[in-house]
Amino acid sequence: MSVFGNPVKIKILTRHEKEMGIQIAEMEKYKYICSQQEGCDIGKRAYFEWTQKYGRKVRSWLESLSDEEINTIYIAISERIKRYIIEKAH
Repeated sequence: MSVFGNPVKIKILTRHEKEMGIQIAEMEKYKYICSQQEGCDIGKRAYFEWTQKYGRKVRSWLESLSDEEINTIYIAISERIKRYIIEKAH
């Protein structure tokens, strides 16, 4: 496959990379909810709080899922997060 004569490199994401994307999406949701409750953007504090409260539980939950379930959840996350994961992949 090529675009304007240049080969297109397609990155195949690993399961771990998809799990990271899912975790980032969950952190973003948490940040949004907390920021709404406080009436201002609480920024990085939300990521730290999420990691402390939910990180281990979410990782365990993700590890318990099949590859198909991970793919289904990953497909539903925002394109912005998917682009970020693809940029950082490998």
